[in-house]
Amino acid sequence: MSELARVRPDLSLTLALAAASFAGGLFLPLSLVYFTVLTDLPLPVLGALVSGSVLVGLPLPLLAGALVDRLGPRPVVVAALVLHAVAYGGFVVVRDPAPVLVASVVMVAGTRLFWSSVFTLLADHAEAGSALSTEQWFGRLNAARTVGIVAGGLVTGAVVTLDDPDAYVLLAWVAAACTALAAGLVAARVRPPRAVVPADGRAAGLGVMVRDRAFFVLLGTNSVFALCILFLGLALPTVVRAGLAGPGWLTSLLLVANALLVAVLSARGAAAAASRPRTAVLRRAGVLWCAAFTVLAVAVSVGLAVAAVLLLVGIVLLSVAEVLHAPASAALVGALGGAARGRYLAVFQYSFVAAELVGPLLFTGLFGVVPALPFAVVAAASLLAAAVLHRSRSLGARSSATP
Repeated sequence: MSELARVRPDLSLTLALAAASFAGGLFLPLSLVYFTVLTDLPLPVLGALVSGSVLVGLPLPLLAGALVDRLGPRPVVVAALVLHAVAYGGFVVVRDPAPVLVASVVMVAGTRLFWSSVFTLLADHAEAGSALSTEQWFGRLNAARTVGIVAGGLVTGAVVTLDDPDAYVLLAWVAAACTALAAGLVAARVRPPRAVVPADGRAAGLGVMVRDRAFFVLLGTNSVFALCILFLGLALPTVVRAGLAGPGWLTSLLLVANALLVAVLSARGAAAAASRPRTAVLRRAGVLWCAAFTVLAVAVSVGLAVAAVLLLVGIVLLSVAEVLHAPASAALVGALGGAARGRYLAVFQYSFVAAELVGPLLFTGLFGVVPALPFAVVAAASLLAAAVLHRSRSLGARSSATP
């Protein structure tokens, strides 16, 4: 395969990831604000509708894993992106409770299907002759996600400041166009060959996964690491505004620093995942998260000037931990899954679902008691998760054999 023939699909896939991540970044801060501006629905009703859509999406990773192992990941990724585009387009017109619920369910379905299939797509693409390795693609996906969230969040912040309903509608159209572009690029330009797993292979894959103790140890510890990732965006605005009485631009500056660090360091994280036992890389990420959240716990207890410096130190540690975790965790799950890696990588997403459910409750419940308490709890949990990985003999042995 010529170098140009390898680079073109790589560029198309990179652009697709960037477009989808930017669309998600536009709407991540607007999950409730959007409908409070454009509808007359009360906030408790909107909260119930959004929570209901999340519950509807809970079984989807299992379905996505089966589809990926049977059909290959590309049609599932394309379908997920199309669902996103349809949901964003629906947000332009829905105003009543039932249509809002339908649009939210479509969005959640697209999100669950996308994250349950895109890692397998990247692994297949890497093995089909890409210029990048599997670990490099996982690192690139994480960088695209982080940069997209920050870039989209900055645009959304400007729209919220304008407080113009037409600007909110424009955001929905832009997000729909970005995800439609991503779906078209994946469908037309990314064609990784993937053999269909026989029926008995799929059944064996499910049975092996259920009895795979090492995988469930990783699933449990990764729920803690996913909470560490979620906590940055969840807690930082409240810490700066309510905990430190700081300016809003400080939050934006710290999030931009996180995005830049992740983008710059993603290649180093991929190299670590490819050259070292992956549980060792994950343990190092856990220790870094422990140090980062310890620093953040101190930051909320001091004056603004010192806190700003400590927050920046915490952001650096969090960013390094994130770039180590993303490629190592996904690559380890794929290696554990073998021929059933589509199902393994899909079920692995439940660790992030658990973090999404626990994170807001943990932060809001503890921050009001003592501002440093939620960060201390997460620091202790990340250190405990690293210790569990260290003591898991079965996972350690299989990790040492995977790079």
